Amino acid sequence: MKRIKKNLVRHMEKLCQEIGPRATGSAGNKAAVDYAAGILRSLGYDVRLQEFSCMDWQNNGAELIVDGQSVEVAAAEYALPCEVSGELICVQTIQELKEADLTNKICVMYGDLCKEPLMPKSMIFWNPEDHQTIIRELEQKQPLAVITVSFLEEVPVPIIQDGDFSVPCGTIKGKFLSALLQKKNATLRLMTERKAANAANVIATLGTGKKFVYSAHIDTKPTTPGALDDGSGVAVLLALAEELAQTELDNQLEFVLFNGEDYYSMPGEMTFMEQSLNQPAEYAFAFNVDGVGMQDSTISYSLYECSEQLTKQLDTLSANYPTVEKVDPWPMGDHMLFAGAGIPAVAVTSTQIALLMEAVMHTPKDNLTIIDYQRLAEAVLFLAELSQAATP
Repeated sequence: MKRIKKNLVRHMEKLCQEIGPRATGSAGNKAAVDYAAGILRSLGYDVRLQEFSCMDWQNNGAELIVDGQSVEVAAAEYALPCEVSGELICVQTIQELKEADLTNKICVMYGDLCKEPLMPKSMIFWNPEDHQTIIRELEQKQPLAVITVSFLEEVPVPIIQDGDFSVPCGTIKGKFLSALLQKKNATLRLMTERKAANAANVIATLGTGKKFVYSAHIDTKPTTPGALDDGSGVAVLLALAEELAQTELDNQLEFVLFNGEDYYSMPGEMTFMEQSLNQPAEYAFAFNVDGVGMQDSTISYSLYECSEQLTKQLDTLSANYPTVEKVDPWPMGDHMLFAGAGIPAVAVTSTQIALLMEAVMHTPKDNLTIIDYQRLAEAVLFLAELSQAATP
């Protein structure tokens, strides 16, 4: 246990402190990929990088002047750059958006139009019709820019986060909406840049036979060190890879560090689906680790596409771990790639992770101060034992 914790601390400090934010396509992302690949190679795994094209989005700030007064604004993630001036047109429903003349105007969206983040155009897994309608109306009308109003105050959430969206987009906190509703003209500057880049998934294998795959995602949002999301998952897998390299199993081990879970189009996941999941019969079982190791929280696991016999085996094993709790399935995360292909899967996270989803995740607060290394070490041991107990 002591050795495992020491390695976990080393991996976490490297990923989340020395490297820091690891947005897909960025220099930090490449450094993290090189680090993880080097660790896995040193353990004797056959490592390859599964490359894909992406965007390195740069954000150098934003400025909004409304009738001569400065209003706090942020560039929406992946937004195009702009410096535009025009009349403000405020809309809060799809019907108002459809009826609005937005030519040479700056469109302010609030109310029903901003009740939740809109799915990117390329999202194939879930993309509601009303989301598609809003994006389609904006791109057809082509206003000078769009300003969305976040439904959260402490950590403004951009309603549009899409590198394929063709209109410059900024976001403001709800408390500034009244200033825009009462004014007529504005100037918006977004100092952003979309740069073509490449990134890669890390895939490491050892042994022969049907595959037991272990996954986490190595990328983060641009402004967060991503300790829980998902530096802890990567660290757990690197420590687990060391433990399992010394264990005789009947299955081939495959460690997959996805690159793009927090990127708008999930390019790493899509590449893996196209190139590696086209033959799901090669896989016996999948484990996905995301958000594990939160302080003051137990470890949770949930099952997908598991037989009754396998479910009983795993539930019996988990009963030996007082800090492990079974929870209901949640249809979000990379484990759904495997479950969707009919592969039995386990998702491992922190039981209280929902408490941090809005206030901490994807922000600078997701740092090493909220990590419990004892929980991470327990997750490594739990997964190592699961690997030997799981017999689909």
